[in-house]
Parts: sequence; C-alpha cells; structure tokens
Amino acid sequence: MAQDNRFGIPGVPFPVGVEYYRPPTPKPEVWDEDFARLSAAGLRIVRSFPYWQWFEPSPGHYEMDDIDLLFDTAEKHGLYVWLDVPTATHGAGPDWLLRHYPDMQVVNYRNELVVQDAHPAYAQGAQVHCFDHPEFRRLAGDFLRHAINRYKDRPNLLIWGIWDGPNLSSAWAAQGEGFPCYCVHTLALYKAWLRKQFTLDELNEVFDRRFRRWEDVEPPRSNRNVVEMRWYRRFHHENIADYLKWMMDLANSIDPVHEKRAHGGWRPQPKDEYCAPLVDSWGMSMASNHLLTVDDPNLIADRALGFDWSRQVGRNGRWWNEEIYAGMSRGGVTWKKQSHPCEQTMLLWMTLIGGAAGAMFWQYRPEYLSFESPGYNMVALDGEPTPRFRAVVEALEQIEGLSDHLPLEVPRADVAIVYDAHAHELFQFGQQDERFMADFRGVYRTLWLRGIPADPVTPKMDWSGYRLLVLPNVALMDDATRDRLARTLDENPEVQVLIEGSFGTYSHDGQSSYNPPEGFADRIGVRVADFSAVTESDIANGRNVLETPHGPVPVTTTCGYALLEPHGSTEAIARIGNHTVAVRSGDGRITWYGLTLSAGFDDVAIPAVVQAAVDDAEVSAPVAVDGDPIVPVLRRSRQGGWLVFVQNLARQKAAATLRPAWAVSEVTDLIAHAPVALDDNGFPVTMEPWSVGVFHCDEA
Repeated sequence: MAQDNRFGIPGVPFPVGVEYYRPPTPKPEVWDEDFARLSAAGLRIVRSFPYWQWFEPSPGHYEMDDIDLLFDTAEKHGLYVWLDVPTATHGAGPDWLLRHYPDMQVVNYRNELVVQDAHPAYAQGAQVHCFDHPEFRRLAGDFLRHAINRYKDRPNLLIWGIWDGPNLSSAWAAQGEGFPCYCVHTLALYKAWLRKQFTLDELNEVFDRRFRRWEDVEPPRSNRNVVEMRWYRRFHHENIADYLKWMMDLANSIDPVHEKRAHGGWRPQPKDEYCAPLVDSWGMSMASNHLLTVDDPNLIADRALGFDWSRQVGRNGRWWNEEIYAGMSRGGVTWKKQSHPCEQTMLLWMTLIGGAAGAMFWQYRPEYLSFESPGYNMVALDGEPTPRFRAVVEALEQIEGLSDHLPLEVPRADVAIVYDAHAHELFQFGQQDERFMADFRGVYRTLWLRGIPADPVTPKMDWSGYRLLVLPNVALMDDATRDRLARTLDENPEVQVLIEGSFGTYSHDGQSSYNPPEGFADRIGVRVADFSAVTESDIANGRNVLETPHGPVPVTTTCGYALLEPHGSTEAIARIGNHTVAVRSGDGRITWYGLTLSAGFDDVAIPAVVQAAVDDAEVSAPVAVDGDPIVPVLRRSRQGGWLVFVQNLARQKAAATLRPAWAVSEVTDLIAHAPVALDDNGFPVTMEPWSVGVFHCDEA
C-alpha cells in the first residue's frame, strides 16, 4: 500500500524522535544540553504532550511561554517539534470548566458523578469533563484556535497531535469500568441519534421491547444487555469519530499544511476503523519490555501484527509508531526489569519494516512527577545515556545507511486475517476480550515466524486478490460481513477460507442464531449440533487429543468447541473423542474448525493445520530459510529490487541460508556494506542474538 508522503521531514525518509516535555518536566534548564545530545545522536523530533489545563489555567488566559521556548531551543539544535493539543484525552480539561459548568462532569453507569482521579500517566488528574456538553466545543475550539495560530508558522513545527487515544469521555476518569458517560447531554444525544435510526416501532422490533413513548427509552447500563449495548456502543463510536472530525476540520481550516494525527493501542479496537480514516496518520503506543528476554518470540510477533493493523487501517497506509516505551511499565517505589537494548532496537527496526512514516520513543528523560518515573526513560535520572540510548543511536546510524532504499513499499500479502469488530465487542461484553485477541493473533504468530506475511483486514476492506482468508471468531454475522464473504467466494474462485472458532453463532442483531452458522449453514453444508469444551480433567486423563488430517495434536490448555454435523458432500475432518469438530465443504474451499487453532494450544495456532491451509491456497514464504529459525520479511526497495530484512529472535547466534522465491542476480549486505556470495540462488547469513540483518537482492 503506497503511503501519503506529503508530510514528514524533507530528505529524511524515516525520522525518529522522543517524547520529551509533559509539563512541568523536564525543567527548561536541561533542554539545551538534552537537545544537543539528541541532535548529535541522529534523533530528529521532540514531542510535547501538555494538558489543556496547563495551557489555559483560567478562561481565555493562555500561558504558553514554555512551549515558545521549546520551539526556540529545538530550532537551535535542528530539531522538529511534535505538539499535542489535547482537548478530549486523559488529563485534558481545565479545572475551571466544572466551576463554570457543573453539568459538564462525567456521570458513570450508576448515575454517580465521576470525581477527579490520578494515574501513572496523568498524575495531575484525569479528564472528568464530558465532551458532549453543548459548551465544550466552543471552549475547546477557542483553545485550538489560539494554539494552532500561535505555532502554525514555526519553521520547525512537524506534527499536530490532535487526539492522544480517541476514547469515551469517561474512559480515563472511570478507570477499568469501560462504560460510556451517562450525563444528561450524552443521553440526549443518544436518544436523538436513535430517533434518526428508527421509528419507535422499529426500535421495539430491534430491541425486543414494547416501548410506547420515547421518554421511556433509556440506554443500557450493563454489558449483559447485549443487543442494546451494541447500539449504545455504535453511537459512541460514531460520536467519538464526530468529535475527532470536528477537531480535524477546525485544525485544517487554520493550518492546512502540517500533519495531524491520532493513535490507538498496539492491538485493534472496535473504534479504530471509525477514527483512523479521519486523520492524516494513525499509530499506536506499546510496551517494549519482556518481548525478547522471556524467550517467547510470539510476543514480539504480536507487535508486528499491531504495525500491520495500523498500516491497514490508517489513511493511505500512513502510520507512526509514536510510543515505543523506552523502559519498564509502571515504575515507582518498586522496580521491574527494564527493556533490554535489543528490545528497543528490534522494535525500531520492525517499525521501519512495517512501512511506518517514523518512530517515537516514550520517553527521553524520566518524568520525575509520577509513577512513570523511573521507568520509561531512554537516559538515566541525571540525563546521562543508558545502554538503551546507545543501542538506539547505533541502530539509527544503520538505518541512515539505508536512506537510498527508503521509503519502503509494503507489498500486499496473499493471506488475510479478518478482524471483526462486532465479534470483538461480543467477547468484550462476555469478559473474554483477551481470549478474542489471542485467537485473532494465533494464526498470525504461526505465519510470521515462518516468514509468510498476512494482512489484517475488516469486512469493510477489499478481500479480493487474497488466496487464503482466515476468519477467527467471526461470531456475529451482520449483512456487511455476510455479503463480503459471499461475494468474495463468488468472485474469487481461487480463494480458500479457513474458519476457526465461533462462526455465525449470532445474527445481525446480536441475538443467538437459530441456524448457525448464520447465512452459511447451507453453503458450507453443516449444522451446529451442540457445544462442549476440553477441561482440565480431560487434559489430565488423556481425553484431549484433536485428531486432524495431519496427525493427532494434544490440546494443552482448556478450550471450548462446537460440535459440527456435516451433510451433503461436506466431510468431517477432525474429531475430539467421538465429537466432530471440523468440516470441509464439498468443493474443498471452506474449512471450519469449531475450536480456534490457538485457544487449546498455548495461544499459537497449530503449525500443521496452518501450513496445510497455506499449501492448499498455493501460498509460500517469499524467502525460504534453511538452518536456524530466523524471520525473513520482504520489502520493495526504492532503488529497485528487494530488501530482505532478517530477524534473529533467539538468545544464541543463528546461521541459515536464505533462498528467495525469484531469480537473484546479486546480493549486498547493507549493514556490512559488502557483497554476499550466491550459491544456487541462496545466500548464507550469520546473525548475533536479537539482531537484524538487511540484504538488497537484485532481480536477475
């Protein structure tokens, strides 16, 4: 997917920077020394993330001299500034808002006022102001106009951070509850939104209710009310997107030149596809520790999936890795294992490989103010470099040596893994969010470690051209999802479909289907006869073997499954005991496992089953590996030919031979700046533990 390259730093195809100033730390007396070191190290950007309450401590009175100084000092050292102007995020609102507008205070689902709170990430307090209040946009707009007009002409302004983590207005204040705001303003907007969707009779039909007056309609206050909560969540996703669009429109009307962005987390969320297309670029934040040092390469594979997701969902494929946490999570009075320097550099390389516009580390100095200190720092408490900082500087020098080949072009994969937001919400309502995400990641983990790329897609995206579609837990079959899958099967006769776990067990309205898989029972030729599970007792007593066409596989962790009855030409292909748990359609194009391929297998999809699906779809790794397990990733070079990035995720040295699937005329090691000998279209690589290699392969 080609990126939008209108933005960025001229002549710097992959800029890297640091989050630096969240007022009031670090103090200005250290800025000059720090910025000199950052500039000398090859870092290009400093980010400031102040809160609105810091900028406007009293109505209409803006105190921004420190940001003026930040721009001046950064310019002196040749650094660009990424400035966040948050109005609806954690720690956002000025304290005087509630004094002037008491009814702006967030109300939780118990109808209680949410009071000011604190958090490791916002020691001075959370947002307790609802952006649905009719005065909020006027006041936030005044602040945005002042800030953007004040700095839009600065020569070293790079990016406006429009919304750091678009979310519900109650999300940061009511920690852990996950419910929207229930203030009178939010409820009025919701009811007005409902009345645009339905007549009262239509609402009763959808909600299974017997309302006789609109005055009686109230939003759900429990996730157990699945049908109504799905609609309330949809309203809030659209409402979040509407507020984000308003901020973008206002910012663009004042400054149409500079990039404006927002970000989600390191994993998909239902709101992402509403928000990401509205901003110039999307991205994520993520922890960096315990990814290599725990000897589980699947964990860092999850980060690669997050990068692919951000690229897929971002406008024109443009995305940033804007918060590689530079240290441990949640520091403070007790200490945890810091990120290993190689975890930092591996994530930096993976960000480049993922086609990012750039990368940012969170953060440079410890903040001193909160329980994110000490912890998330690249340098020590006194500002001196740590091994993490030195490792990043060395990696930056190596990346600079690739500039002629950048920006990278990320080719479309042959495999797509479907992320279904509706199903994700169902799992969240059932307190199974982690299970859903683990199942979504399972096949990706298996493919990535074998060098087989896979694109995360949604039912809103184009599925044509993929040779293998994987559908993990596409549990709710709405019209859009059913039509997308049916049309893909009809229009792409070569596509193979691997379904795993819950499939079409809920109909479009969120109620259980009476004929699962909803809309596809006849097409696949299957009936869901019942449901069961492999329990700890089953595992202990040997009743835990999944018999597959590729051999028996022991189920090692508890998991549920559907009992499937094939009919017509559909055949049973896998069993647990005397239960059929997988079928293949008569035409051989659709395979459905009634359990996910990872839930019972330590969250890694069964390699033999995944490889068989890949083989059936005539998909192969673009670069084969003979020898020690390393992960190759293929990218198109701006100079022509291909770049093969190779990652050694093990603690020990790795030696292997790489064999590209195309004819290669010559190979150059871009880290060592030396030619590599070819033998039978293969070339040898030897890699240090937790390292990355880069090879340019010309086409014969």
